Amino acid sequence: MHLKVFTRSPIAAAVVLGLLATQAQAQPSAQHSTDAPQQSPFQQRYTFNLPEQRLLYSLGEFSAMTQIAVVRQDGQPIDGTAPALSGEMTANEALRALLADSSLTVSYRNPRTAELLPPAMATTVGNQTAFSTLTVEADRVGDDWVYHEPRSVSVISREQIDRLPPRHAADMLIETPGVYSAVNTQDPALSVNIRGMQDFGRVNMMIDGMRQNFNENAHQQRNGNMYVDSELLSEVVIEKGPSSSMHGAGAIAGSANFRTLNYDDIIMDGNDVGARIRANTGLGGESNGVNFIGSAAVAGRFGDRLELLGARSRRSLGEYSPGRRKESFDWLVVGVQDGVEGRNSEQVVDRVKFSDQTQESNLFKARLNLTPDQALQFTYLDTEISYNNVSDRRVINTGDGSALDGDEAWQKRGDAEATSQSIGLEYTFNPDSNLIDLEARIYRVSTDNERYTQEGRPVMAGDINMTETAWNSGLCSTPFPDDWRKECEAGLGSNVMTNIDTYGLALENTSRFSLGGIDGFRFNHGIEYFQDKGDSSTDYDRRGTAVTTSDNTLQPNGKRSIASAFGNLVWENDTWTLGGGLRYDYYRLKGDTRIMGVEWNYLTRQEKFDRKFDEAAKQGMRDAGTYDLIFNRNLYRPGYDSERGMYEYGVNNREDKLLPTLQAAYRPSDWLELFASWGEAWRPPALTESLMEGSHPGDPFAIMFPNPYADPETSRSWEVGFNTVFRDLLAEDDRLLTKVAYYDTRADNYLITSMANAMPGNVAGAGLGNTMFINNRLPMNFRGIELELDYDARNWYTRLNYTHVLGGDQNFCQERWPLGSHQPHFDMPDEDGNYTEKHQQAIDNGYDSYEEYLDQQMVCAYGAQATGYGMNSARNVPMDRGSWVIGTRLFDEKLDMGTRLNYSAEGKPEDFEYAIWPSYVTWDLYASYRFNDHLLMRASIENLRDRNYVSGYSDIFSRTYAPGRTAMAGIELQF
Repeated sequence: MHLKVFTRSPIAAAVVLGLLATQAQAQPSAQHSTDAPQQSPFQQRYTFNLPEQRLLYSLGEFSAMTQIAVVRQDGQPIDGTAPALSGEMTANEALRALLADSSLTVSYRNPRTAELLPPAMATTVGNQTAFSTLTVEADRVGDDWVYHEPRSVSVISREQIDRLPPRHAADMLIETPGVYSAVNTQDPALSVNIRGMQDFGRVNMMIDGMRQNFNENAHQQRNGNMYVDSELLSEVVIEKGPSSSMHGAGAIAGSANFRTLNYDDIIMDGNDVGARIRANTGLGGESNGVNFIGSAAVAGRFGDRLELLGARSRRSLGEYSPGRRKESFDWLVVGVQDGVEGRNSEQVVDRVKFSDQTQESNLFKARLNLTPDQALQFTYLDTEISYNNVSDRRVINTGDGSALDGDEAWQKRGDAEATSQSIGLEYTFNPDSNLIDLEARIYRVSTDNERYTQEGRPVMAGDINMTETAWNSGLCSTPFPDDWRKECEAGLGSNVMTNIDTYGLALENTSRFSLGGIDGFRFNHGIEYFQDKGDSSTDYDRRGTAVTTSDNTLQPNGKRSIASAFGNLVWENDTWTLGGGLRYDYYRLKGDTRIMGVEWNYLTRQEKFDRKFDEAAKQGMRDAGTYDLIFNRNLYRPGYDSERGMYEYGVNNREDKLLPTLQAAYRPSDWLELFASWGEAWRPPALTESLMEGSHPGDPFAIMFPNPYADPETSRSWEVGFNTVFRDLLAEDDRLLTKVAYYDTRADNYLITSMANAMPGNVAGAGLGNTMFINNRLPMNFRGIELELDYDARNWYTRLNYTHVLGGDQNFCQERWPLGSHQPHFDMPDEDGNYTEKHQQAIDNGYDSYEEYLDQQMVCAYGAQATGYGMNSARNVPMDRGSWVIGTRLFDEKLDMGTRLNYSAEGKPEDFEYAIWPSYVTWDLYASYRFNDHLLMRASIENLRDRNYVSGYSDIFSRTYAPGRTAMAGIELQF
């Protein structure tokens, strides 16, 4: 927002500086009808969304959107707190609501000026009265409000997204401190990581407040995925840390709310109908796989009651080339998990194969204003994506160890499709009462992913292909025999269909009141409920012919629900903010699953003997006089016999938790705000963690098992930080805003993907064939410092963000038998009443049995030793990362151009010689030129110097280079 200020009073000038510190955005909904221009500006209707804050800030925001000057004749400062303002109302209603808790009244001097008067001057003053005025010209509100929030929150604005149109949804997160993504450029799904934590709801990922809870077993624990199109977004709001307000249930890291286009994004000022067309494409030989990114949207207001919006977007990407400068192979030498070195792996790849994909999305919104203080809004959003299902990138030829270069590095294993549909209905009620500011929402989100994977690597015995031998010999008739199961399964193709539907209900209200004669209290309270329903299946084929096998569904079927009630009480004045909250969560997970194990059956001496000999043999022994001699041999001693089988689990887990939060802020001056917060959070296990069962597509050696006994994660987080706001620092009307925060989170019972598991009844076990989600019994720590800086002097500007991560590798301890050892045979006496030596040792050491001793055995790994544990996003803390944008606006700000530097430090286990994610610096250029209100053209060059790199914290299993130099240009028409 460009603010031009005219004043004839030094006190009024000071007031203006405060007014510039806006905190939220109110959007006009005026000009509803053809006679709107004849209305008084004070009777035109606007949609406001202002939080409770200093009255000075709210009045500045009011002026910015209504173009109505608010002045004070006596030049006194404007103190006090304004209540939150939400909903559609006239400018007159809004202004009087903002002043409700103050001693000031309002008098209208002319159609564009409102004068604030003390009680003694509550009458209209003659037109000749001289007073100071300010005029606000609004063209940029931006995300200034985050620098007035006493907590860690960031906004990704539409302006940021447009500078460099994202190829992958994760590209939107680059300029946000503390936020990462384990991105795979060949997979369009987005997984948001906040402060080192991601997946399964640790970060509540939403679209317009609707939870996107789709999860599936994927690489690097990238198991919480959402599908979102940047073309249909207005902004992204990221909240960090635990919360006692809406969206905090089950989220220990924070939330990311992707807000879609609104009516005012499409309808230009003064119009009732609007349209916007955007198109971007790659430029010639530097297009690097960008075929088309664009959208079309229309919106309209029909009278004072109805608003409609429709939009459609399309994204078409092809194969791309990685950078050619500073090519490094060290990260390939390290290996993915095990740190194996010495490989001949200087692999030259000039094209990332099978990275082509298409995405089409549709958005529809309808808003019905029931009354001046009530509204209903319907939202529908769907997206369809087609992409390739590619195996892990192959670095070496397993036969001779030679490097696989070029196209040979990639092997297409199948195809994949994803669809996502979000439907929501929102109700808002904001009457003329400080006690009611209500918002309610019901929604349904349905996400499907279908992956077809061709048959995988065969089972080999030397040079003999045992998989082909088994199938050609007819040994693979179903059900597969146990002795040939792996050989037979390796010859199957699989079509895995994963569906998760999320049903949600959310209701919150904010009341504002006084206690004991003290103003400034607000109480935010409400309830939230959501349920995830998994409905997945796997079909198998042998080279196109359907094969019926036993159930082997890697993705889960079942229901998981969380109900939450919360309250957050805050008191605030000009100097202090003090608050506390409490959340109650109730969790339930229900479903069926199974796990491979050993069945133990106790047999008496007679039963063992009878199993060995039939009646004729036993009669022969009697005739020979040897029956008693043979019967009493140790071979037939009573005890347990084992038999392999599947343990069936009917899961019906329930648990609840009370979770407190505290916050405080101190503002010693107009430019400085100090803040601190502390809170507890938890995350119950997701469907995949508790119920999944099956083998990795195309790899029968990699078997994943459920953990119906998984415990909820709990966390304790605290942070301290400060905001600063400076005006007229280096130039007139410039601003410098900063937010700095130190965070510290301890998570207990953090669920990791572990391979160090022994299955029930087995003596030992480890490796990919024994993989499941396991609670880490050691605390995991996530600590760091975040910096966000925004300077704007209009003719030039700069933005800086940086994340410095503290701490080292995480350590892990877990039960060796997570589901119990199931080995009772050590604790049974023989026929003489004697127990085993192991049983007696356990008793001597304070255990009730040897089985109990086994059940409590732990296996631990520290630092780099933990690399054998499995695919864990939290095994290594994220690396330091930052970006720096510097730009200029020329020719009356029609031309906006600049550059962005992107930096990532290296990331690796501490004992590794080479980095898994090598350090890099890349440069981007962008420019846009606005010819008039209706036409804008933009261009950009990403990775200007064609740097060869892998994105920091990217999916380490895909081993995929980031795109090299990419040039794009686009056009935007709006009318």
